[in-house]
This record gives sequence, C-alpha cells and structure tokens, in this order.
Amino acid sequence: MMWNRKWVLVPVLALAVGVGTVFGAAGHNGNEVYAVDNSAIVQKSTITVAGSGKLQVTPDVAYVNVAVESRATTAKDAQAQNANQFAGLKKVLFTTYKMAEKDVKTTGFYVQPEYTYDQKTGESKVKGYVATHSVQITTRNLDGIGQLLDALSASGANRVDGVQFDTEKQDQYELQALDKAMANARAKADTLAKAAGKQVKEVISITQNSVNSGPIYFGQGNMAAADSAMSSAKAPTSVETGVINVTTDITVVYEMQ
Repeated sequence: MMWNRKWVLVPVLALAVGVGTVFGAAGHNGNEVYAVDNSAIVQKSTITVAGSGKLQVTPDVAYVNVAVESRATTAKDAQAQNANQFAGLKKVLFTTYKMAEKDVKTTGFYVQPEYTYDQKTGESKVKGYVATHSVQITTRNLDGIGQLLDALSASGANRVDGVQFDTEKQDQYELQALDKAMANARAKADTLAKAAGKQVKEVISITQNSVNSGPIYFGQGNMAAADSAMSSAKAPTSVETGVINVTTDITVVYEMQ
C-alpha cells in the first residue's frame, strides 16, 4: 500500500512544479502580462446626412365616382326608379365604353327617408324616400374623362362625387425617387467631409424614412363649378389631370477617413 501511494503523488507534484515554473519565469524575467478585452470597440469617424428624392409623374389611371339618386313617396318606388336609372348607366359603361367588370364597383347603396320639419309644431314628418347607388369607375383613358362624365350624366348619373388621378406604377417611381435620394445624400456627405478635411469611405447604414405619392383629387365642389360653367357654354366637360409628386426621404450614415 505504501508503494502505491508514493507513485500516485509523483504526477501531482510534477504538475505543481510545472505550473510554478510557468508563472515564476514570467515573474523573474520582469515581463508584464496584459489581459485582452474583447469587448473593446474601435470608434469610427462617421457622418450622418438626410437625403431626399422627388419625381413629378403624369397620372396613368383615374377613379371616377358618380351616383344615381332617385326620389319617390315610398321606399319601394324610390328603389325601383333607381334600378331603372342605373340600368342606363350600366349600358353606357359596359356596352358603349366596354368597361371590364373589375373596373366598375359599387361603393354604396342605401334607401332612406327624407323629412320635412314643421316649425309651428316642432315635428318632423317623412315626405318621401331617396335611393342612392354610388359607383367607382376605373379608367385609363384620361383624355376621355370629360366625355365619359357627360355620357354618364345623360344616362342617369345625377351626382358626380369627384375624380381621383393616380398612378399604377408606384413601385417603379419609388425606386427612381430612392436613386435621387441616395445621390442627394452622397452629395451632402461629400461636401461636409471635404469641409472637415476628410473623405467619404463607405456606407454604414441606410434608413428609408417615408415615401409619398398623393393622388390628385378633383372633388365634388370642383365638379359642381365645372358643370355650371360648362352648362352655360354648351361645351363638353373638361378635367385637367395635373401631375403627381412622388417623394421619399432617407437617412444615410457614412464612414469617413
């Protein structure tokens, strides 16, 4: 048993001697040992700028909003009269203009009472009913919108709620606006870096803040004024499309050297 214990202790003592030698050598030679902090971050020289891009594009689609209103003493008669008027409107859209069904959609239909107020008694009484059928028509023939409105009015559409001009190439125009925004940001960064005696090295990050391409509205009030003016001149309705402004804003961080 004593022999076994002697040889078991030898490796342990050797290991202890080895460890002491390593650290002792470092201490006797006078060399300092430094720990490396992996969490240390080298601070880069950066510049942050805002860039903006803007396009003016011509609308390529219009949404025409019209309605058929009918009045009668009963709700049933008002609805029946409205259906007859609306049949004439559908004929113009699908037969004369050959509109696709997907380009004509109902946006509202209701039948409701109309009241008259008696000032002497302070009571309101039903004087009749009004039926309203509203539709939105999508057209890409922007030059013919005036003639379309005239045809719809003649066929039974007695209310025009407005025209909205827009584009179906939103994604394409947004990319072009982003190109302009990046060019604008780089020009600003180059100018500021030069003033600081440095040069722009590379892009660190890009953030798109917003994109806007609001449609153009030719509202009900405009339509009423146009209808009044055109009726006195006996000329066809004219609607101007204008242009759509597509804008986007970005924030870019560049590294300088």
